[in-house]
Amino acid sequence: MVFTLLQRAILVHFLLPLCTESVKGEIVNIDTLGRIKTFLHENYEIGQYAAAINVPKEQCQVNFSPSTDTFLKDDKGENVKNIIKGDEYPVYKGEELIAAGVQKNPNPAHSEFLLLNPPDDNTESPLTYLMNKGRDRCVVFYTLNSPCIQTCLRGKYNIIPGVNKLKRYKGMKAFVFSNIWTNDQGQDKKEVLKEKLKLIADRVPLFRCKVNNPCVLCGKPGSKEINEMCLNP
Repeated sequence: MVFTLLQRAILVHFLLPLCTESVKGEIVNIDTLGRIKTFLHENYEIGQYAAAINVPKEQCQVNFSPSTDTFLKDDKGENVKNIIKGDEYPVYKGEELIAAGVQKNPNPAHSEFLLLNPPDDNTESPLTYLMNKGRDRCVVFYTLNSPCIQTCLRGKYNIIPGVNKLKRYKGMKAFVFSNIWTNDQGQDKKEVLKEKLKLIADRVPLFRCKVNNPCVLCGKPGSKEINEMCLNP
């Protein structure tokens, strides 16, 4: 009996790391993420915009190449762009995609804020709507320019409460940007930018995917630093 209990204890000891690893969740393949960013750029970009997808997780894994025949088939580019280039609540809510331009009327609002926050107290945010489309899939949030220090990452229009909702999503997830917002560039802004981007990376894996460059991981929950390649213009 003693030997049997000892065997069980040893078995549990060796299996525990495997179980722990299995509940950490998969990370979006970085090369596939670059191809997804290119697809979004080619089909939906209108200037500054943000978009999020909720797709089967195999579409975020190694070797997947998105095309209009295989990816976001029900979210046609022209339909999306016609909505998100508007001045008043320019938000598209589709089957596997949400997207937003920059709101000018009645009050200015950035595209990230429009997707991550509800339009009023009685409705869900577009991101919540999207995540409810399917669990244990792959949700990628993309913004052309990094969330701005002065508006998106502080004060009334802070997007972090919305990022917290993305953090709780059980499937694969990522937050991605391409460019550093113009007003946040410069050596004098670098330390503050690092501090603010870490607010996102502490919650969700944060990537930078520049045009014509491979994507890089800026940081993820548990990281102590932000990759320098995510701080330079």
